[in-house]
Amino acid sequence: MSRVVAIFDVDQTLVRGYTERLFFRYLVRRGLLSVTRALAYFGQVASRPRARFQDKSYLKGLQVEEVIRLARRCYREDIAPRVSTAGLACVLAHQAQGHAIALLSGSLSELLTPLKEELGADWLIATELQRQSGRFTGAIAGLHPRGPNKLVLLQELSRTHGFDLSRAYAYGDHIQDAYLLRSIGHPVAVNPSWRLKLKARKHHWPIRYFKL
Repeated sequence: MSRVVAIFDVDQTLVRGYTERLFFRYLVRRGLLSVTRALAYFGQVASRPRARFQDKSYLKGLQVEEVIRLARRCYREDIAPRVSTAGLACVLAHQAQGHAIALLSGSLSELLTPLKEELGADWLIATELQRQSGRFTGAIAGLHPRGPNKLVLLQELSRTHGFDLSRAYAYGDHIQDAYLLRSIGHPVAVNPSWRLKLKARKHHWPIRYFKL
């Protein structure tokens, strides 16, 4: 029989706040992203709101190795202190039962790899960035893990590794996670937004609060 898998969203579920926003501010503070360029990026995002989650042009032209180094520093200094103790305890409880752990987030994989390593998670599905000649292009590679794409990517992972989604657990906080939660055997709404809370009550999903 295949292993049971527990799938965790990251931002506002395991971590207080939004990890990529923390990283954006970290880059500005470190001078790798100038205020002028940051403001230009905000203007561009405002003009194309539907594409704002896929737009990583603020990283365009930056050296991959430098960004990865700063992403790890940002994780250590700004993100790790925001990891929920209750969320961590939930991960450990699943691991104690022999369950595999998958992190599934729209944030950057470079930023969440240290979290995967610290938790001993089996898989990380996050936003992958295009690279060319050792620099980021500002575009993403593959599907962006948000909304229905989370379910598509998880289904690909389940086919590759042979686990059964009807036996899986999933934890998410946002209405965009509902596409995933309604397709999982054991959905849990964590720190839910008001829209997800309504849906959770409608479908009788458990609601939990990880102190953030």
